[in-house]
Amino acid sequence: MPRVDAGERVFPRALAEMPNALSNTFLRARIKMRHLLLLVAIDDTRSVHKAADAMHITQPAATKLLGDIERSLGLRLFDRTTRGLTPTSAGASLVRHARMVLANLHHAQAELEALASGASGKIVVGVLLAAAAVLLPRGIARLKAVHPRTTVQITEGNLDTLIPALRAGTLDVVIGRLSDDIDSAGLEYEVLYEEPMWVVTRVGHPLSRRKGLRLTDLCALPWIVPPPGMPYRLRLDAAFRRGGAEPPDDLVESTCILANKTLLQETDRVGVMPADVARHYETLGLLRTLDVAVPPPSGPVGAILEKGRSRSTALDALLDGLRAIAGEQVARVAAGER
Repeated sequence: MPRVDAGERVFPRALAEMPNALSNTFLRARIKMRHLLLLVAIDDTRSVHKAADAMHITQPAATKLLGDIERSLGLRLFDRTTRGLTPTSAGASLVRHARMVLANLHHAQAELEALASGASGKIVVGVLLAAAAVLLPRGIARLKAVHPRTTVQITEGNLDTLIPALRAGTLDVVIGRLSDDIDSAGLEYEVLYEEPMWVVTRVGHPLSRRKGLRLTDLCALPWIVPPPGMPYRLRLDAAFRRGGAEPPDDLVESTCILANKTLLQETDRVGVMPADVARHYETLGLLRTLDVAVPPPSGPVGAILEKGRSRSTALDALLDGLRAIAGEQVARVAAGER
């Protein structure tokens, strides 16, 4: 067996499961870190020249590296097209594994740095609107009760920004509303619970004590709604029209929970929030929920992870805490609690 240079040679995790001939090909290929970095850089830039710039090496050196790995594997990894270098099916597979290896090494480095600073590990969490105000904070509180020296870094965003970061290895997990609108290849979804949307307004609002309200009873009021084109905005507008009314025209279009809360508290606007968030603010006496049926959201609340990536003990503990909170939520719904 060829000598393995510790810290330099990187082999795909599935090597032991490969057929003998392919396994031996990988061993002969002597895949090194710079090969993996080059594959990812070419996939990102679609150009050897730009990939070389990103790696701070010359273009001839990058071309040689790519040629070396293609010859060693006996596979063509990229095709030249009008859009630049496009990975072949073999290239796409190898790039995916390269990203996984690099992501694991990135997280290992972050965890070692956290340990060196006195912490006991680090988790980087991407959070979507539905989980930002209640679910994730409660999950972190449970994590900290078990792992108080684990550092948790939170990045808020939407699926368009958080999923690429998860794939790139800069996030460990994304928590929030799951959706079918994204490419799920290489991702693992865990459903935690279904969560409805509730209508909310200020304490003391003229409608806060009325029962049996219909959505169309509110169409003349000023509203806070999601921006145009967002799935729930489309559902809400459609619900108004199904009831025989046009959607409200005095609007603030926002998904910022903090700004929305203040606007609702200080004006007669009404809006919609995930049930957990609305219940939390009502319990604190900051907002009131209205007894109005509104459309369900586009998907359940859950966690998105990258398949095949190793998980730290702290990340498993965070997920366990979120599952426990989800169980409590399901029990509340089963008991008929609003």
